[in-house]
Amino acid sequence: MEKRSKTIKYILGVLAITGALAVASTASAKNPKSVDLEIVNNKLVMLTSERENDCPWDEPREKGCIKVKRNNRSEIYFHLKEDDCTLEGGKKWELNAIYLGGYNAKRKPETHGFDETPDADYDKVNSDFGITDRSSGQVKLTEKKAKKLTINNENHHKYVVWYKVEAICKRSETDPDPYITTFDPRVRNGGGTG
Repeated sequence: MEKRSKTIKYILGVLAITGALAVASTASAKNPKSVDLEIVNNKLVMLTSERENDCPWDEPREKGCIKVKRNNRSEIYFHLKEDDCTLEGGKKWELNAIYLGGYNAKRKPETHGFDETPDADYDKVNSDFGITDRSSGQVKLTEKKAKKLTINNENHHKYVVWYKVEAICKRSETDPDPYITTFDPRVRNGGGTG
């Protein structure tokens, strides 16, 4: 009986260690990045510093920039911390969408999307992020809540792309023209996971 009890404890221990290792390897494979934002005076403000998310590189950096290292995939989480909307008829700001643009651009693009980007370069971004609309650069969301958006970055290719986070404040549930505010730093992909 005692031998059987020791065997069961041993098996349970091995299973616990195996489960912990599986969870740890899954978490490291996802290489999560987190971006925190808040609303200040009805403007979207970046809280995540330029030194977070493996961001340091030899170019000018901006708050919210993200670097995904070579041979890593990443889930990128956007969190809205403060969300009060004091504009006429508004109640709360909600995160709405993520857009990409400015393929390998040194400066923030005036508009996002990939209409003027060569097909081969657009295909790289699309395979990494899953673009739902080429003209706007809108990215497929894997999770959407009022205060949280999540996207995947497969990071197969090496390039820099700019992202824009969009928050909206509806005046009513059927509001055709909600208030919109955005913030837009860069993502640098290291590539190499294909």
